[in-house]
Amino acid sequence: MPNSSHISRRHFIQRSCAFCAGWYIFNNLMIPEKLIASSAIGNNLHKADYWKSLPDKMTQCKLCPNECIISPGENGNCHSRGNRDGEYYSLVYGLPAVIALDNIEKSPLYHYQISGKAFSIATSGCNLHCQYCQNSDYSQVGPDDVKTFPLEPAEVIARAKKNDVNAINFFYTEPTIYFEYMRDIATLAKKEGMKTFCVTAGYINEEPLTELIPLIDAFVFGLKGFDKDYYSAVIGGELEAVKKSLKLLAKNSDKTWFEIVNLLVTGLNVDTAQITQMCQWIKDEIGKDVPLHFTRFEPYYKLKNLDPTPIDVLSNAYKIATELGLEYVYVGNLPGNEGCNTVCPKCGTTVIERVDFDVIKNTTVKGKCSCGNQLPGHWI
Repeated sequence: MPNSSHISRRHFIQRSCAFCAGWYIFNNLMIPEKLIASSAIGNNLHKADYWKSLPDKMTQCKLCPNECIISPGENGNCHSRGNRDGEYYSLVYGLPAVIALDNIEKSPLYHYQISGKAFSIATSGCNLHCQYCQNSDYSQVGPDDVKTFPLEPAEVIARAKKNDVNAINFFYTEPTIYFEYMRDIATLAKKEGMKTFCVTAGYINEEPLTELIPLIDAFVFGLKGFDKDYYSAVIGGELEAVKKSLKLLAKNSDKTWFEIVNLLVTGLNVDTAQITQMCQWIKDEIGKDVPLHFTRFEPYYKLKNLDPTPIDVLSNAYKIATELGLEYVYVGNLPGNEGCNTVCPKCGTTVIERVDFDVIKNTTVKGKCSCGNQLPGHWI
């Protein structure tokens, strides 16, 4: 793969323009005219699902493997759910902190083609605490710590339509923690014939994930490593719970599409043996035709002391995965690298070319290569 370790002037300008465009969209097209600080919405409570009562008005959340036990007046580990006088509530329902229009490839979702962009939405909070999180200003805080925009589910659908968008993407922070809000939006979106996408770390219990699967057209699943100590120390979760969620998606592959993302963090989860073990497990347990994206780490949050992932680490991971027989392997966050492209595993032809988040060439016909091989996914 070509060596492109430095961001180009062209790419810098592209990203700057994209940021400015996104800021304009955020402030002018999609949100209510009045911006409110979340300190004004402290009483905006929505009864939560997946929890149980305990003695002395304590509650236990059953949404994710953290299963927080919470005293009255306290909030969960995710900052977005809390106990109020023995009842359990979502604190972020109808209060997105991030709204944007995005190419679906940004998620990254490479095998689910749509017409136009997706309406991306996120609230504050997260049930994991990745030390490299690039959205930590939103993910590691609660609704009282950020500015939010009051948007009920029906308003989300209406604003997407207003901007000629036919897809909703739950993105930027972890959608699990605003489960009720996501579910209600997705339910309405389905009725309107809109596509729905969920970018998740998969740290969710089996019952709520099972409820969600029929409502989501495609998941982007962050498998953040393949070592339990790494998951505990750097991510703040348990690897086995994540593997369980991924296997559940594979079991329901007739109901939803999904792709896997593995962020390679310099010096932490880049061991060749670990990458090999992960790729072999994906091939054996999940499927050799499930797209796998190796993404380049950039220093953020608590890991600003580290360097970006070396190119040879990404090249090595790509080589391991392809030589083991995974059919659709990608390299992300490295514009211009050939690992961004889709190669037909049957004839070896590059059938889709990408630069950053843009598809610049697609020679397939509804996902079918000229050799007759049908690429898995959803194509239009």
